[in-house]
Amino acid sequence: MEIRISDLKLKNFKGIKNLEINFDCKNTNIYGANATGKTTIFDAFKWLFFDKDSSDRKDFNIKTLDKENKPIHYLEHEVEATLVIDGIDMIFRKMFKEKWVKKRGQAEQEFAGHETSYWIDEVPIKKKDYEEKINSIIPESLFKLITDPSFFNNQMKWQERRELLTNISGESITDEDILNANEEFESLKQKLEGRSIEDYKKVVQEKIKNLNKQKEAIPIRIDELTNTLITEHNIDYNKLEKEKEECNTYLQQIESEMTDVQARAQENIKKADMLAVAKNELHNLQFKLEVEHSKKYTTDAVNLNNEKTLLESKIRNKKQEYEERNLKIDQDQKRKQELYKKWDEVCNAKLEIVPNSLICPTCKREYNAEKQDEIIKQLEDNFNAHKKSEQDAINSEGKTINERIQENTAAKDMLENEIQGLENELNKVAIKLTDIEKQQEESKEFDVTSLPEYKEKLKQVDELEEIVGKLAKEDTTELQNKKASLVEKINSIDKQLNEKLIQEKTKSRIEELEKEEEELSIAIQELEGQQYQIEQFTKAKVELLEKSINDKFQVVKFRLFDVQINGGLVECCDTLVNGVPYADVNNAHKILAGLDIINTLIKFYDTSAPIFIDNRESINELYDINTQIISLIVTTDTTLRIEAM
Repeated sequence: MEIRISDLKLKNFKGIKNLEINFDCKNTNIYGANATGKTTIFDAFKWLFFDKDSSDRKDFNIKTLDKENKPIHYLEHEVEATLVIDGIDMIFRKMFKEKWVKKRGQAEQEFAGHETSYWIDEVPIKKKDYEEKINSIIPESLFKLITDPSFFNNQMKWQERRELLTNISGESITDEDILNANEEFESLKQKLEGRSIEDYKKVVQEKIKNLNKQKEAIPIRIDELTNTLITEHNIDYNKLEKEKEECNTYLQQIESEMTDVQARAQENIKKADMLAVAKNELHNLQFKLEVEHSKKYTTDAVNLNNEKTLLESKIRNKKQEYEERNLKIDQDQKRKQELYKKWDEVCNAKLEIVPNSLICPTCKREYNAEKQDEIIKQLEDNFNAHKKSEQDAINSEGKTINERIQENTAAKDMLENEIQGLENELNKVAIKLTDIEKQQEESKEFDVTSLPEYKEKLKQVDELEEIVGKLAKEDTTELQNKKASLVEKINSIDKQLNEKLIQEKTKSRIEELEKEEEELSIAIQELEGQQYQIEQFTKAKVELLEKSINDKFQVVKFRLFDVQINGGLVECCDTLVNGVPYADVNNAHKILAGLDIINTLIKFYDTSAPIFIDNRESINELYDINTQIISLIVTTDTTLRIEAM
């Protein structure tokens, strides 16, 4: 696939207001002083396709700034490019602008973020579809490799560079081929056990690391143990063993004597316990007899007090009921007087005829005499009937009141008799309480020691006290002191004997650690031998790869391993320009090296795209590369000057 730029347009992009470059698919030189916009053209091209600038940064500012370095608002930032892909034109366009909205009720617009629009061949398209189309033409990773001379050496990890070069070499050199071709790798082949060389290398490194860690810890542990050894002492351990045996024999004799003394003391303790029990029983008997004597009067007093409280409560309740009955009688008497007064008012009432009742409400004239008599007769009948009804009601209520008065009077008389009876009972209870209180005062002079049962128990206590008093008291203090002294001496001997055992164990452990350190050294040496075999294998494989890879380049060569001072091999991927490391050559040689790599990549991937060369002025002459080259050249021109070759 061949990709060339035919036309590129910039609008309000990083300070360039309007710019159109007609490349016509040819190599093009862009001249200008610093800060005139040369690199901006490369930035615009990268942003159009991959949202990044020429330095592969995603977070760069594309807005045009004012004199105070603040973004100018309301501008549309746009880049459009016409690419010729295998002879077919395709137009890509991308626009970035601010979003301003006017909310309801507001006079001014408000900033609401940014939006980006995309077109392919003038057809609006979504971002996802735009990116998928570009990726289908050329992936971003490949685009960077074949358009930027510095990308391979400056932005790829050495592992990624090495993997890419291995793929370019086209050599199918397997680990098995190298292992089978050289007899010195036979033992290495057997140890792999199905693992790859790289995995086995990690296994060996991890084992060496762990064994070295173990080995480094052993001298520290030996020093710690050595410091605990007693180097100078004159201890006769046989004499100590004999002395300990004698002490144990004497200790057994003392413990036997103490056992006999304790047996006799145990019998004495039993008799003393019997005395204590008897004294306790005597005390309990005295308390019991006194309580029983006191309880005789207390129980009666409690019962009488309860009876007194109950009678007083009944009397209060009866008196309260008596007052309530009396109140009801007074209320009924008052109502009777009101009824008498009402009876007189009803009986003395006279009919009064209202003049209007004898006039026709329709014609407003008096009724005739016959009609008037009829009306008067009707009014008199109604008045008498109402009067009779009120008199009957008064008689009925009066009868009911008389019945209640009789009922409450009878109940009142009965309550009066009940109250009198309860008060008589209360007086009798009060007299009994007075008698009991007098008896309690007299009982305080009660003498429990005069009772026969108390005298019998006291006699038993006296007899036991006499027996206990005659018992011999044996003191074991001296034996206890002798035992404590012997135990202390035996412990001291044991401590010295234990030191002997600890010293022997410590020396034995030191010998074990020294042997372990020697075994670890042998194991590490064997693993380092395996590590050397892996390095030799890697060297053989890399030498084959280096030759296959380097044959494909004109200017650069690659070193895929580095020999260290100690002879070990370290994998790497260093670019050499005429034998000099890439980092140490000048800018011109770095660009030429990058172009050499791109030339090989173009052939390998069968894909080319425009190469942008910044600082092209440092190179006198380029070798032929079958692709379009855009050279950015620093001159004294104050404005951009563009020449298609």
